[in-house]
Order: sequence, then structure tokens, then C-alpha cells
Amino acid sequence: FGIRLDSLQLQELLKCYNNLSAYDDVSEGLNQLSKLNCRMFAFTNGSAKAVEDLLDNANLRYRLSGVISVDEVQSFKPDPAVYQHFLKATGSNCEYTWLVSGNSFDVIGARSVGMQAAWVQRSSKDLYDSWEFEPTIKVASMCELATKISEHQNNDLIS
Repeated sequence: FGIRLDSLQLQELLKCYNNLSAYDDVSEGLNQLSKLNCRMFAFTNGSAKAVEDLLDNANLRYRLSGVISVDEVQSFKPDPAVYQHFLKATGSNCEYTWLVSGNSFDVIGARSVGMQAAWVQRSSKDLYDSWEFEPTIKVASMCELATKISEHQNNDLIS
């Protein structure tokens, strides 16, 4: 927008970023997922420390088993190497691991290595840029997630 910020304004903006609140449905969605005995991690292109702070400020960190950053890989999502790093760091099996994101590039990266992926479409105006990889499931909120994952896994057991 051509707006220049002085150093004080920039510091204030970054201070606000460190205190972002979560969407209203996130806490309940994580609660529902915990009932499925899911191990849950934050997986970020940012630094682990920054995300730890955000999660602490939103009172969500205690719900997660950990925070995995791409820092160790020296690359960013959707590079397949970062998803392999996540799987190795968490000791997870690719086909049973779900990535949950509102970013299509993140879903595409996860699907490209064989992970399951849920795309959170918070608005009907949001478009999924699929390229060749579609999400395993689409949800409108985190509260839908546990139900849809359960249905998907039960369908896999039936087929």
C-alpha cells in the first residue's frame, strides 16, 4: 500500500502479531481431536519460538505435543523435504498423519508426500488452488474436523 512505518510503529505491529488470538472454534476443535487420541503438533514455516509464544498467548500450547519448525531443513513449505522432516521428528507414519491448514500450498505439499490433509475453508469465498493434489477432506471449521476424520478413517476400514 506504499505505507512506510517508523521503527516504533513497526515494533507495535510486531507486538500485536505476537498476541494474535485463535479463531473461536480452535479450542473446541482441538478438544474434540484429543478425544480421538490424536497427537497434535504445530508445524510452521516460522520459528518454533515464535509459534510457541503465539500458542501460549492463545492458551493453546498445552493441547499440543510439540512445535515442529522447518528451520532445521533450511527450506519452506511446500518443499517435500519439510514434510519428511515433520514425519521423522514426530515418528509418524505418513499415511496416518493429517496436516490441517487453511493454506492450499500446505495441503498440496502434504499430499505430495502421501500424508492425509484437511483444508479448512473458513469462507465460501476462499478458493482452493489444487494443482494436481486435492485435500483428503474439506471442512469449514475446526469443530467439523474430528467428525470428518473419523468418518474418513471408518470408510477406509470398510472399503
